[in-house]
Amino acid sequence: MQYRDERDALRGRVDSLEEELAAARKQLDEHRDGDRAARVEQLERQMAEARRVLDQLGRELDAVRGRPRRSSAAPLLAMMAGLGLCAMVASYLLARPGREMMAVVQQPAAPPPPLPLPAEPAPAPEPAPALPEPATPAPEAPSRTATATWNAAVTRATGLPLAAGAACTVEAELASSGGDIRVPALQVVCGGKPIYRSSDPLNGMSMFSSGVEEDSGTAAGTYAYAISYEDKGSRAGDRAEVSLDSVRRTGAVWRDSAPAYRVEFMLAYQSLPVAGEPLLDATRRALRRSARVTEATGPSPVKAGARCSLLVSPLPQGGKCLTRLACAGRMLYGAGTTGVSECTVEGDQVVRVHDGNTTPNGGDPAFDLDLATGRVTVKDEAGGAAWTVGVQLDPSG
Repeated sequence: MQYRDERDALRGRVDSLEEELAAARKQLDEHRDGDRAARVEQLERQMAEARRVLDQLGRELDAVRGRPRRSSAAPLLAMMAGLGLCAMVASYLLARPGREMMAVVQQPAAPPPPLPLPAEPAPAPEPAPALPEPATPAPEAPSRTATATWNAAVTRATGLPLAAGAACTVEAELASSGGDIRVPALQVVCGGKPIYRSSDPLNGMSMFSSGVEEDSGTAAGTYAYAISYEDKGSRAGDRAEVSLDSVRRTGAVWRDSAPAYRVEFMLAYQSLPVAGEPLLDATRRALRRSARVTEATGPSPVKAGARCSLLVSPLPQGGKCLTRLACAGRMLYGAGTTGVSECTVEGDQVVRVHDGNTTPNGGDPAFDLDLATGRVTVKDEAGGAAWTVGVQLDPSG
């Protein structure tokens, strides 16, 4: 009885599926396309096969009627599941008439994953390319050193037992690699006792500056130096403060903390001659000549016939020279400022120097040197009156 009921249920399901297929054919006629037609034909073949199986099942039922009944639930359920799948596909087609049909494909079982291959050892890293050897820096020019001394005399002193006129000396250690001159150490001694030493401990602040000019000395193989030097700032302890400028011939040393003192002095423009090699490369190209005043007009500081000495030293920066012209013991050019002016150097020889500004505009008189003619002209103003001095260089230094 139960076997018959199952067959009848299956037959009813097949009939329902035939009705759905009929509706699908009708809709196919209304919306004709190749893929939908092929799919309907496929379903028709499946339905024919389902009917064949159903008929065979009926024959087997008749043959076994009256015998002990065998359980066939499993094959019947499998067949019903297959027919249900067909019905679901047909319903899907009816629900999406205007879209592309999705193919139902049974996917093959995925093959088992391959066994992992034994890991190969990582290749040994290639050695990093050797870095190029850094270029060896060019050796610096050897430092040249000298010790220069300037004579000085006290002009006024407070806090120390120094009378006006007491002897002083300024001693500086100088060093250079050929381009400029440094002052590693300096001391001022008055009355036989040091009143300033740069080596004394500093307890406070220091505003430091220095500058040194090198000239050829009066004797062959000697050199003379002009210096400016400052070490100032609020401080306590042993180190005093100092400010001096040999070009202006003045200097002072003072101390505000106890024991407080102040010493003012006058010092020589240039140091005592220093024998040896020059500290500056440019000094070897210096122009040094003796000369004579040939004419003087207006309230000039010198008269015709006065003897002069001229020294022009090219500076490291190029295009500039340090010029000093002294006549009858008076600095005619170079005393008001540092004496730096424009110049022309050809090879190792100074051939022209020019400064067009007078003292009110530049601190020094106007100055012009033409080596080709050996002529020097100095012009300036004094109290609103202009003066001129003409100087002729001697044929040889």
